[in-house]
Amino acid sequence: MSSKINLQTCEYARKSSIFQDNQLIYAENHEIMYYRLPNKEILRGFQMNNINFIQNAIMQLEGGAFQKLFDAYLYKKYKFNNIQTLGVQTGTNKTTKGTPDAYVLTDDKKYILINYGTVSSQSAKKIRDDILSCYDKSKLLLPKDKIKKIICGYCSTNIHIEQFDSIMGTIEGVEIELIGIDTLSHDLAFLYPHIAKDELGIEIDTNQFFEVEDFVKSYDANGINAPINCDFLHRESEFTETCTSIINNKVTILTGASGIGKTRLALEVCRQQDNGKTKVFCVKSNGNFLYEDIKYYISDSGKYLIFFDDVNMVVSLDNVLDTILTLPTDFDVKLLFSVRDYAKERVIDAVSRYVLPNIIEIGRFKDDEIKDILKSDLEIVNPDYLKKIAEIANGNIRLAFLAGMRSINDGYQAIRNAEDIFKNYYGRIIDEAKLTKEDILMLFFISIAGPVKHNENQLYSEMKNLYGKKILEDDIIENLYSLELVDWFKNEITKIADQSFGNYILYYVLFEKRWISVENLISIGFPTFRNKIVYTLNTLMEIFHSKECAKYIEDSIIAAWDNAPSEQNIEYLESFYQVDPDKALFIIKNHINQEANVDFDLRSFDINSKKNYYNITIKVIEILGGYKYTENFEDAIDLLMFYFEKRPDLIMDFYFVLRERFLYDKYSYRDKYNHEMRLLDKLWDYTEEGKNYNNSILYLQIVEYALKTEISFTEEIRNSRSVNFVRMTLGFTAELADIRTQIWKNLAILRKNEEYDNTINSILSEVHFNGLDEEDTKNYLQTDFNTIYECVIDRNTPNFFDAKVVARYKKEAERLGIKIDERYMIAARNPEFRIYRMLTREHLIGRTIEEDERLRKEAISKEISVYDLKDFKELFSVCKFLEKAVCDREQWNLNAGLNCVFEIIEGDTELYLEVLKSYFDAKAPFSLNGYRQIKYLLDHIGYEATYCFINNEVFAKKDEWMAFIWECMPEETIDEKIINDYKTFVFNNLAKDKPIVPAVQVVARYCERDSKLKAVVIKAVLTNPQMSANFLSYVYDDVAVEGIINFFENDIIALASIYMSAIENNCHIDYDGKLFKRIFEQHPTVWNEYVDWIKSKDTMCGDGNEHKIIELIWGDDKWRECVEYAFKVLIDDDVIFHIKEPADMLFTNTTDETILERKKYWLIEKLRETSLELKKCKKLIEMVVNVLPDWKLEYILEFLKINKNPEDFKEIPLFPSSYSWSGSEIPLIMEKIDFLKSLKDNIKGINFIEHRKYIEEYRMNLERYKDNVELREYLENADYA
Repeated sequence: MSSKINLQTCEYARKSSIFQDNQLIYAENHEIMYYRLPNKEILRGFQMNNINFIQNAIMQLEGGAFQKLFDAYLYKKYKFNNIQTLGVQTGTNKTTKGTPDAYVLTDDKKYILINYGTVSSQSAKKIRDDILSCYDKSKLLLPKDKIKKIICGYCSTNIHIEQFDSIMGTIEGVEIELIGIDTLSHDLAFLYPHIAKDELGIEIDTNQFFEVEDFVKSYDANGINAPINCDFLHRESEFTETCTSIINNKVTILTGASGIGKTRLALEVCRQQDNGKTKVFCVKSNGNFLYEDIKYYISDSGKYLIFFDDVNMVVSLDNVLDTILTLPTDFDVKLLFSVRDYAKERVIDAVSRYVLPNIIEIGRFKDDEIKDILKSDLEIVNPDYLKKIAEIANGNIRLAFLAGMRSINDGYQAIRNAEDIFKNYYGRIIDEAKLTKEDILMLFFISIAGPVKHNENQLYSEMKNLYGKKILEDDIIENLYSLELVDWFKNEITKIADQSFGNYILYYVLFEKRWISVENLISIGFPTFRNKIVYTLNTLMEIFHSKECAKYIEDSIIAAWDNAPSEQNIEYLESFYQVDPDKALFIIKNHINQEANVDFDLRSFDINSKKNYYNITIKVIEILGGYKYTENFEDAIDLLMFYFEKRPDLIMDFYFVLRERFLYDKYSYRDKYNHEMRLLDKLWDYTEEGKNYNNSILYLQIVEYALKTEISFTEEIRNSRSVNFVRMTLGFTAELADIRTQIWKNLAILRKNEEYDNTINSILSEVHFNGLDEEDTKNYLQTDFNTIYECVIDRNTPNFFDAKVVARYKKEAERLGIKIDERYMIAARNPEFRIYRMLTREHLIGRTIEEDERLRKEAISKEISVYDLKDFKELFSVCKFLEKAVCDREQWNLNAGLNCVFEIIEGDTELYLEVLKSYFDAKAPFSLNGYRQIKYLLDHIGYEATYCFINNEVFAKKDEWMAFIWECMPEETIDEKIINDYKTFVFNNLAKDKPIVPAVQVVARYCERDSKLKAVVIKAVLTNPQMSANFLSYVYDDVAVEGIINFFENDIIALASIYMSAIENNCHIDYDGKLFKRIFEQHPTVWNEYVDWIKSKDTMCGDGNEHKIIELIWGDDKWRECVEYAFKVLIDDDVIFHIKEPADMLFTNTTDETILERKKYWLIEKLRETSLELKKCKKLIEMVVNVLPDWKLEYILEFLKINKNPEDFKEIPLFPSSYSWSGSEIPLIMEKIDFLKSLKDNIKGINFIEHRKYIEEYRMNLERYKDNVELREYLENADYA
């Protein structure tokens, strides 16, 4: 046995008189102490000794000290929170006279009175007298019904049962509780040992086990830590998950980085579990063994929850686990651990030897969450403070609290430069860990270049070669890892464990110690590692913001830039243009000077169609966008406009940079929109009041955006590849009102130029205030309308657009309850607008469409009731104007209104004909459909008159109106002449370049009487693919399908040809496949044509209704031969390289069990049929792997039944040849590994030894690949630079 003994533990054991000779065991060659639980008698004896020690200590107390002990005891026992002490002089242990000695006000507004007694022996009479004194009105004026209970403490040990019973009945109706020294000492020893330690100086345990609130008190007593007795926020899902895990698992492990709130989360869980049914203890290691504490606190059977904070710090964790997890079954002990990321594997391995733990990953807080917590707990509401603290904290709530408390005490300056906060927090770590210069440099190399994978990181290697050649890398990394300062992922990748600590190391090396100059760092890193260098410098500037630090960094940047090769100018420009703005602008100007002028016509360029695709393609334009809040702001605008003059083809770049970088942002309000005003003024100057067309167009696009009151933008989330989507409203201010007023005045000037008229009318037609409260909305409306009324429109003779603008504002004013004055009424002066308003239907919320139409009809009827023919002509003239003046979305509404006009005058046939003639004379505005009009004419003037009336007119949709004549003819009135007229019309129409395709239902009526007409129509449709598609586009329901089948009953082959021609032109014809199925039933070979057509397409991805039609075939009785042909053409072809698309089309998974079974049956039969043809078997298996992956194990096993050749097995595909994923690739790899395990488990026997060996090798390769992917993904996810 080794002679090395843990003397401290042995001494502890000897003094405690607990361990027998065979109970302290030391394992040879291992510095690990093993324990055996002592027997109950020894434990009981030890506990009795403690009680005796406590009683002796109590008897030595002064009166005031005894009362303070009793207070602490009552606070703990009854969870009182408001004991008011009267019997002790403040700040001393001296007693004072008073009745009672203390009291507690309860929630029901009654009192609990407390008499402490003395440490000397008291008689029963003295105790009774003390109780009665509470009712002596000369000492205490308190009604009996206000007293809930009287508690008496005493130290006498000789009160008999009769005396005790007498005391308890001293006052009728009032509860008396006596607490003697026996009860007190027992509770202190067994339940509240921390009171014994704090008040008596007796240590029952090693001061590592705490009840929940004692743990909080102890934790918060350490000024270094952020308080945990704070509101619990933004961990609700983790809380629920942890509580559920405790119910379902023996051990739950919370893991995550330092300072992210694992302890606070665990504390909340402990509070929830501390319900009286479960004994809850919190353990904080202090370097002592826990054996004594465990046997002391977990001595009785029952339910326990033990929380170990930073469990990786627990001494001899293996033995702690062995002791607790091997307790008898009547000890229901659940363990909750918190552990930092770097140590979790070690802890998980230790626990897993006993039980499988549940691991819960706890992530960092988001910046917004940190701000919310600071608002709630520290009442910090200043947005600048919150933003700065969130930057400092970097997701670390502990650091956020420390910075927040510092800002409360010392103001913003204390956090503007966070050096002291970091130095106090992390400097202690450097000192306590006794880090050498080499250690710190290694931390610096990892911080600036990390994460680092061996020597694959070029920046790390270069830094180490220059500044740390003599550093023993492996030894130092192992030491740093053991000190928990770096994470060592799979012993391959090193990364700073706490990013905030890494930030401090950057500051410590680069500025505080200046072991490496910033100028040299930039020179080393540029341009290859530019992002990492910029990230480092930004970190220093944002967190450690002192004048000295800023000047040093800026001087270093300028020096490095001055000495850099000229070919690196753009990289330096992108990174540091704000450090040396004049130099940057000089370089940009030279770049622009060298650009050739581009001739580009903006009149034919559609800007609006590209506004949603934000993309700045030219770097210097993007760089100029960063000058908004600089002294060179206006220089940047001038350079942009100078560049735009040369390159108008880049208008979207200029539009985006001005919109996103120069217009409104979260700093605009504080700036009182000064920069926005200056920008718009300069852009207006460049328009030359409309003389410069390109600049005027750009100005119009920018001011349209500047009129918005609700904007959105994205913000990068620090240390993340994600972004926040931010929505911001611009409340009404005098400054914004001035900006808008100037915009409207400028638009009034440009509106005089016809080139800009349409664009400006479009801007004017909308109200530009959204997302605001009612007051701001009213203010915007009134200021905008005042300017528009005074400066933009013609108040005396408003044109249509003027009237439309005023009406729009009137509508909004009425909605907002603004008083309507005469200015809002001028729209009625414009005749075009009056007709526009009459014809259009305005839908109001709460009103049905039918009600809308009724009201429109009433309004039109009232208006035209006094019309004569001249008025109708004027109406159509206005309609022709409106046809050109309004946007497409309003055309339908006006069309419906005009149709309503004709419907209203249907009662007067003579007038109707005159008005219809006038409509045609006006060139048929809005191109009415004509169906209702034709039906009316036929009903009132007959076929001949209708035919002549329409045929003699010339207008755009004449052929459509003519076709409606024969469509609307009643069946019984059709005679030979009508048939001949229709035939002539069809023949003439089909000869045109753009014929009207006759509807099947219509042509069928006439073809029944004239076979020649039918033949001509079929021939025309057959020879024109576009006409085929249009011909079949009417076939969309069962009735139409039946109609067309009947029409082609004697020529189904022609229908099949038309069908194939139609789908070549429009693959969405016959979307449900119903028509194809009916054709197939009569003409099965159409299937072969259909399959051949699929094969001929550029892609076989099935972008139309191919899947539906193929599924219909699987359900048909002829499915076998059809599938065989499709397989032969689409898949069993040497030309096919990508099998997934055709396989998915033909064998896609389905919820129809019958069809799915048919597919599986066919595939298995085909596999057996081709069992000797490996190439075909591979193709079949590849299909199943791609489109029926859940069935592939069964299918591969089927293959192995018929082919046991291991070399053939190695040829077949077990997984798709290509795949994609979102997020991590690891789940995909794990799925493959699991499949290989399952496959291996399913092939037994000596015939498959080589197969199993191949599968195992395949699996091991995937495991290695998985390890590499984990490393790669870790590097990608951990590198935020």
